[in-house]
Amino acid sequence: MAQNELSYRRFQIAATISPLQGNRGIVTVDVTTSDQERIADLGTARFLHVERWVERNEPAFLQVVVDECKVAIDHYADNVDDS
Repeated sequence: MAQNELSYRRFQIAATISPLQGNRGIVTVDVTTSDQERIADLGTARFLHVERWVERNEPAFLQVVVDECKVAIDHYADNVDDS
C-alpha cells in the first residue's frame, strides 16, 4: 500500500492506494483544512473525499488522482480570497 501526505494551498491531502485483484488498486484521497469557511462537511473537517478504482496498484496512479484533487482545489481556491 502506497501513501502520500502533503500540504497544498492551505489544504492537507492524505492519499492511499490499496491493492485489488488483478494488480488493480483503489485510491482514497481525503482533503482537509483547518479553515472552517472551506470545510464542506463540518462533522469530518473534509473539504473533499474521493475513492477511485485505478488500472494498476502503482504510486503513479495514486499521483494521478492526487493531481485531479489539486485541480479541484485550484478551481475552488481561485474563486475565493486565497490570501
